[in-house]
Amino acid sequence: METIIVSEDNLINALCVYHARQINVMPENVEIELCFDDNEGFSAEAYYNGRKDIYQVANMLAAIRIFLQEEMNVDPYAASIHLEIDDEQGMIAIVE
Repeated sequence: METIIVSEDNLINALCVYHARQINVMPENVEIELCFDDNEGFSAEAYYNGRKDIYQVANMLAAIRIFLQEEMNVDPYAASIHLEIDDEQGMIAIVE
């Protein structure tokens, strides 16, 4: 498999869809904020109707796997995924 870069925008979209499915709402009604902390690592905050949920790396990877399967037609379980911070692109996922 060739290396795929999942952009910050696509990470946000993947998490919107993931969170929307979890709480049974439309993805366009969900807001996502990607976070990185030197001590805590990667996370995402999902907002809907005044409620905030926090996703850690495991949930973020699950959302990316769904995105890979449904939007890119890639076998999500045959891929290694890791998150990175890029100076120009922001938070990205590297899929190998």
